[in-house]
Amino acid sequence: MQPFTPLFRPDRFFAERDFRTRRIIAVSLLLVFSHPIGVWGISWILQERIDGTVMVDNPNRPSESFCKAAPGSIETGCDAPAQVDRNVDTLLSEATGQVIGLVFLGILIVIVLAGCLLHAGSWLLDGEGGAATSFAVAIWGLVPILFNLLLGVGLLYMMIDPVTVTPDSNPTVWMDEFQADLKPLEQLKPLFTGITTLWSGIIWRFGLLHKRGLAPGEATGLAESVALVFWLLTLI
Repeated sequence: MQPFTPLFRPDRFFAERDFRTRRIIAVSLLLVFSHPIGVWGISWILQERIDGTVMVDNPNRPSESFCKAAPGSIETGCDAPAQVDRNVDTLLSEATGQVIGLVFLGILIVIVLAGCLLHAGSWLLDGEGGAATSFAVAIWGLVPILFNLLLGVGLLYMMIDPVTVTPDSNPTVWMDEFQADLKPLEQLKPLFTGITTLWSGIIWRFGLLHKRGLAPGEATGLAESVALVFWLLTLI
């Protein structure tokens, strides 16, 4: 029986299966939308674990320098309080909305970068097939990052302890405690991303070998070079 995906038998998958456009599109959509969903999941975890209100700058009040230059001016809104109470859940929801678009754009850039690097490298090595083949190989090779995403969200859920904050809470102390909770996850990040990119490199290697017609040594060198680039990017 032919492998359904190249995740565990990439050699047989690329040797025995032809690329199907609908399946490639489906995998691409899964990659693109899974990361915004992952960000929403992280936001949900933080909202579940963190409760209370904090003091933030009043968005409806002009800057302090402006108010000093126009003392006693009620029309300008300088009589409003400099800070107001905001619910932590509301702040997290707003921050999530601002970040999701960037995450969506980021995964698109990753797909394009992987496809371009694999295609340019295999083209220089006189590979067969066109850019569509290179991008199909690249997309399949990026699937392992979904496991990394799921693992990261799951570990975050287990590591973050419930906490209640108040306007009187010291933000420095609270942030130190929060960072302490995340420290084990940060320490394991290079290991997790290293395993993921190695897995991607193996998939790319067999894809380049069978679909782009590269020699075994050429396919290995190109695939692992691209995987190394992505691993280094995760460390930034």
